[in-house]
Amino acid sequence: MTDIQQRLAALSIELPVLGAPRYAYEATARWGDLLFVSGQISRTASGEILGGRLGDDATVADGVTAARTAAINLLARVDDAVGLGNVRVLKLNAWASSSPAFVDQPSVIDGASQLLLDVLGDAGRHARTALPAHVLPQGALVELDATIAVRG
Repeated sequence: MTDIQQRLAALSIELPVLGAPRYAYEATARWGDLLFVSGQISRTASGEILGGRLGDDATVADGVTAARTAAINLLARVDDAVGLGNVRVLKLNAWASSSPAFVDQPSVIDGASQLLLDVLGDAGRHARTALPAHVLPQGALVELDATIAVRG
């Protein structure tokens, strides 16, 4: 069992098997040693969308849970494309469905950032953008995409 598999097990995380996108794009695209991961929303393995709007009907804690869920989906896409053992997260872009008055997106998205660190260790350290969104696909609370460096 690899270190990453041990960390996933210790966190009680099982990466979901995600289907192909429903629209005209790829879940991941690789160019040389870069892997671009398309937007991953806060959908659980059972298909439930963790939705709502921060500042309206969703709390920061709800947002952190949604961000962690989206990060698990992101890891599943990376694992499917190139495996998790030879990657480093370079940049995480994040959107959180927010009311106009809500300004604590960084605290919410830290749920995703911390999960990447917990699973990948130093390879999970990344630059990040955390932005509000009026609405996200399928009513999701959080959406993430990433740029990943692939070794080897």
